[in-house]
Amino acid sequence: MNKLLLTQFDLHHRLYNNVLDGFSDEETNQRLNGNVEMNHVKYLAGHLLNSQYGLAAMARVDVEVKWNDLFSVMGLSEAKDNFPYPRIEEIKAEWNQLHSPLREALEKLSPEMLNNTPPEPFDEVADSAGELWAFINHHMAYHIGQIGILRRGFGKTPMRYD
Repeated sequence: MNKLLLTQFDLHHRLYNNVLDGFSDEETNQRLNGNVEMNHVKYLAGHLLNSQYGLAAMARVDVEVKWNDLFSVMGLSEAKDNFPYPRIEEIKAEWNQLHSPLREALEKLSPEMLNNTPPEPFDEVADSAGELWAFINHHMAYHIGQIGILRRGFGKTPMRYD
């Protein structure tokens, strides 16, 4: 199971960086066409980072969770307008810094560990750590896709898979 989940994890890492490429910090704070029903890119990027922290908790990686109040998962945060968010470069740098230690920890998860109950509050969405990881992978794909749609709405080239 690790190999399949790691394949998705690696793909999401590459796509996260690709989908954010070419956005200015200012653009990432703007909602497309001012539509307050849609999240802005920066919120989605930070929310995805926060999901990585959830994987880190599951994999027992000791990490300082940054900006939890701004990007918390499970409906505990929402995009804010005219708010002094961290710069998109800071969010991306945190994502990229977390990637290697998190990947190493995920690679070492045994089948027994993947069958364990996930940490709170994630036990609300999955019965096992492996199910949580699969759920987070889907969550990543969903939000990366949203940013991909926003890219096009901002007149940018489509996200690339290279």
